[in-house]
Parts: sequence; structure tokens; C-alpha cells
Amino acid sequence: MKWSQYGRFTLALVASLALGLSITACNPSFTLGFVYALSAKSSPGLITAYTIDSVSGAITQVANSPFPSGGQYPIAAVVTNNSKWMYVIHEIDNTVVEFAIGTDGKLYQQHTYNTPGTYPISVTTDNQNRFLFVVDSYAPAFNTSGAVAPNINQIAANPPTYGCVAVYPISAKDGSLGNAVGCYPLNGSTAVQGSQPIGISATAFVNYLYVADQGTHSVYAYSVNYTNGVLTPLANNSYQAGVKPSAIASDPSGRFVYVTDQYENLLLGYDIQADGSLQAMLDGPFPTDLFPNAIAIDPRGLFMYVTNFNSNDVRAYAIASSASAQGSSPQGTPAAIAGKGAAGVGSGTGPTCISIEAAYGRFVYVSNYLDNTVSGFELDPHTGELTQVLNTPFSAGGDTTCVATSANGTHPVQTITP
Repeated sequence: MKWSQYGRFTLALVASLALGLSITACNPSFTLGFVYALSAKSSPGLITAYTIDSVSGAITQVANSPFPSGGQYPIAAVVTNNSKWMYVIHEIDNTVVEFAIGTDGKLYQQHTYNTPGTYPISVTTDNQNRFLFVVDSYAPAFNTSGAVAPNINQIAANPPTYGCVAVYPISAKDGSLGNAVGCYPLNGSTAVQGSQPIGISATAFVNYLYVADQGTHSVYAYSVNYTNGVLTPLANNSYQAGVKPSAIASDPSGRFVYVTDQYENLLLGYDIQADGSLQAMLDGPFPTDLFPNAIAIDPRGLFMYVTNFNSNDVRAYAIASSASAQGSSPQGTPAAIAGKGAAGVGSGTGPTCISIEAAYGRFVYVSNYLDNTVSGFELDPHTGELTQVLNTPFSAGGDTTCVATSANGTHPVQTITP
């Protein structure tokens, strides 16, 4: 069961929407953005904040950091595209905590919200920051007796039937959340026996939402009404996703979905059809290293990176496109990058979440659960290869579950046109 997995970290990822730029050592250095590492060892949890050097990508801890996370066992975080707000979900007390991001990278706690169900596991926003989507491992029906949330041993002995997706409207004024629109079961109105949702991805430009589920080895698909936040399961709602899916991501153009399978050490690719249904890529699945568990895609949609927990590395892939050297491959097909990326670039021990900074899209950061560090890499915008930044890995809090990044204030964050 997923309860036994390295302290129940999430496989969430934060989608960057920047355009890759060239950087040279002669450019003056400034604070490009911020990195936030979640630590679950204490109660409440902690968030260590760092500044990102624009030239080297090295990170420096922010004054007065770490900051309290506002809940027990912070497991995933997402930053809005305007870099003003961050939302942190907490697994043990079923909360979402909203933070305002200061111009110096400091965090200011704003509001705390309870999720409808229990044990939230993944979180994301849409690319216009209209709604926050939270995956609860277990739906509200599990607590109909009015008792407190079940503990891990109770769940293991008597697993509930389904998880759900909670949808919160986001205020454009102050980032606060409205009441949850609903907590939608994975396949609509009917419970899914034995489901264990693990990750979520909202597509750009097209109104679809996809949830990876370990218990049923599936991806579930919804359309999203961005007027009211209502989710509607697609006519073809469920798709096979290997043996045990562990992470999910969609590309910046909203054309492809990728899922890792941690048991088979594979990366699965899907084409998004006009009606939101998924079609498995003909050339897949694609090999990863050992126990893949998180995915990030660069802002141009040219390169993809997968963290591998048991081999302590990050593997790099080129995504075939009209601008890619892989012109003979169908669009969206990932291929391991020759050189450093093919064998995986070493991270710390037990890498979990991965995030690409949102200003240049040139630096990549990974949380390492087992050695309590954050690793930093520079992304070559031409080849996609990763190079470790100076002095990596960087010390973080105990039980480093996840990492998120933010641009520095009003620094431009560019989006692509599909």
C-alpha cells in the first residue's frame, strides 16, 4: 500500500510557465526567484525558503526561515502563476494553508481550510489561477459516523472505497479560497473500490483534469467548467496506467499527459484527443531509472525530467516536437537525452518532488527525503541536459517531502502558445 512509501510524501509537482533564456557568467547576479522546501519532521511542519541566484542557480536560505507550515505533515505545495500565493496541503490534519509570498521570499500565513475528505495527497491550480484542485485520499463518506479521521493502522485494516477531488475557487483579489465546489469521486457519482489517488494535473488551454490512481492502476479524466468549477467525468473516464502509477503531468500546450509507473520503472505517454480522452503513445512505454516518482516539464514543452527514488537521480528526456531534433518521432514522444541525462544525474538520497523555476525556466530543484536536502541543477535550453549547480545539495529540514518554486515578484513569467 502507499502508506509504506517513504513517509507518505506526495508526488505533486509545480508547473512552470516561463520561457527558457540564455545566461552567461558576465551577467550581473540578482535574486531570480525562490525555492520552498517542505519539512514534515516537526509538528507543525516547516517550510525552508531560499533565494535563487540568477547566474549560478545556487540557493541561499532566506532570513527568518524556516517558517511554520501551519499544519501537520506538509506533503505538497503549489504556487500561483503570478507568484503571489502558495498553497500547502497537510496530510495528517487535512488542511490547506494559504501563504502570501513576500518580495524578499518570506512567507506570510493567510488562511487555513479543511479539505472535505481525509489525507490530502496532491494539489494543483489551473493555468489562470481560477481554481485550486486538491486530491483527498479518502472521501467524506469515510467519516459519516462523525468520528475523527482514521489513523493509518485503521485504514490499512479496513480500506475505504474511494478518493475524491475537491475544487476551491481562488479569489483574484487576495488568493483566499471559497467554499469547496464539491469533492468529486474518481469516476463520477459511483465509488471506485480500492482506489488510491496519488497525483493530479490540470491541462493548459484545454479544460481537462486528470488524476492518477494507484489502487486501480488508472488515470481518471474530467472536463472542467471554469465558470463554476464543476467537474464532469468524460464519457471515457478511465484509462489503464501501468501497474502502480506514481506521478502525472501534462505539457504546457495541453496536448500530452505523462504518468510514471514506479513498479515497472516506466514512463507512460498519452495524446490528449479533442474530447479530452487519452490515447496511449504508440512508441511507449519508455524506461526510467529505479522507482520513478515525480515529473516536471520545462516551460517550452521540449524537455521532461523524472526523479527516481531508489536510484537517487533525475533522468532527462527530450519531447519530440516541430522544434525538436527528434523530427522522425511522433509529437510528444519522450526520449532519453544522450550524455548526462541518459544515465540520470545524481541528486541527494531519495529524491521526491521536482520543480522548475518560473522566471528563466533554467534551474531545476529536487527535494530529497532521505538526506533532508534540496538539489539544484542548471538546464541547458538547447540540449536539455542537467548540470549540478555549485554547492548542491543544500541543507533542508528533516523529512523533506516536497519542493516548490516562485518567480521574484514582478519578474516576467512567459507562457507559450500551442
